[in-house]
Amino acid sequence: MMRALVLLPLLLLPACGGGDDGGEDVKATYVAGATAVCEGAVEDFEALVTPTTPEGFAPYADSLVGILEEAHQELAALTPPEADKARLDEKVVDPLEKLVDEGKAYAAQVRAAGADQAKLLTLLSERPTGDTIDVGYLRSYGLSACAEAVEKAG
Repeated sequence: MMRALVLLPLLLLPACGGGDDGGEDVKATYVAGATAVCEGAVEDFEALVTPTTPEGFAPYADSLVGILEEAHQELAALTPPEADKARLDEKVVDPLEKLVDEGKAYAAQVRAAGADQAKLLTLLSERPTGDTIDVGYLRSYGLSACAEAVEKAG
C-alpha cells in the first residue's frame, strides 16, 4: 500500500543515525511513523461507506478489520525508543492486536449471518471496540492521530 512506501524511509532513519544517543530522534521518528500510519487508517475509515443493506455488512466488517490489521502490522514494525517499548506494547500494540483478532472473529460471524437481519442486528450491538487501547496515553505520547484512529474504529 502507499502508506508502506511512505513509511519505508522512516523505518530506515534509525539505522542511518549518527553516534549520539538519539533518544529524542528515535522518539520523533517513531511518532512521525506512527502518525503516518494512523492518519492513513483514519483516511481509510472515513472512505468506508456504511452499508445500507444486510448484504453490505460482511464486506464492511472485512474492510474495517483489514484497515485495523494493516495499521497494527505497520505500527508493530516501527522501532520505538527502547525505554518506551514495553509501555507502548502494553498500551497500544498488544491491545490493537487483540482488537484485530476479535475483529476477525466478529467479521466471520457477520459473514455467517448473511442477510439475516435479526442476526445482524444482534451482532451490531456485540461488535468489538477499541476500549482497551489507552487513548489518553496515545495523546500524551504525541500520537493524537492514533487516538483519532482508535475512536474512528469504534
